Amino acid sequence: MDGTAAIVGGRMIAGSSLSREETRRFRRHQFWTDHGIFRELFYANLHEVAPGLFRSAQPAPWQLQRWQAMHHFDAVLNIRAPAPEEPHFRLEQDTCDALAIRHLPIHGFGSRDLPRRESLLAFLDQIPTLPPRLLVHCKSGADRAGFISTLLLHQRYAVPLEEARAQLRLWPYGHIRHANTGILDWFFTRAVTELAQRPGLNLRTWVATDYDREEMLRSFRPWYRLDWLTDRILRRE
Repeated sequence: MDGTAAIVGGRMIAGSSLSREETRRFRRHQFWTDHGIFRELFYANLHEVAPGLFRSAQPAPWQLQRWQAMHHFDAVLNIRAPAPEEPHFRLEQDTCDALAIRHLPIHGFGSRDLPRRESLLAFLDQIPTLPPRLLVHCKSGADRAGFISTLLLHQRYAVPLEEARAQLRLWPYGHIRHANTGILDWFFTRAVTELAQRPGLNLRTWVATDYDREEMLRSFRPWYRLDWLTDRILRRE
C-alpha cells in the first residue's frame, strides 16, 4: 500500500470508539470530498501564534494525534459549523475523546459573513473559560481561524487589535482580503477606527452597544473578480 492509500484508508487511533469500517468511510470522505488531500499532503497551515495558542486547517486524526504529542493541547476549538453527523466532525470528536482532550465546537462564524452580535458576545464571554493550551481550526485555517485568533490575541493576550489583526493575511495563512472573505478584515478595520475615536471603550462593550452587522455588510466592497477563487477553487465555507 502506498503512502496516499495508507492515509486515505485511515489508521485507527488507539482508544477510538469508531469501527474500522466507519473510520475508512469517514476518512475517504474527509480526504477527497472535504479536500483533506491538500491539508494532509501539502499544507496543514499549523502555526503557534502565541504561547499555547495554535491555529490550523482541519486536522485529520493522525495529524491531531501527532500535534497533540508535540504541543500538548488541552482543547480543540472547532469553528466549523457543528454538524455531529458529518464525517470530519465524527472523526474529530472521536480523536479528541481518544486523546483525552476537549472538543469545543463554536457556532455562528463564517468565512464570508459576519457573526451576529449574540454569537460574537457569547464567544468573547467564553474566552476567559478556555483552557491554557488551545488549537483553533476551521476548514482551511485561513479565514475563520484568523478571525478567532485575532480575538483571542486581543482579549486573552492583550495584543493591540491593530497588531492582532495580522492573523488575517495572505502569507502564511492564505487569507484573501480583497475577495468576499475580506469582510472579516472590514470588521476589524471598523472596530479599530471606532475604538480609537472613543478612548476607554473596549472591544466587548463596542460589540454590545455599537456593532452594526447589517450596516457593515452593506458597506463592504470586495473585488468581485476574486470571489471565484474563494468560492469555486478554494471552496471556503
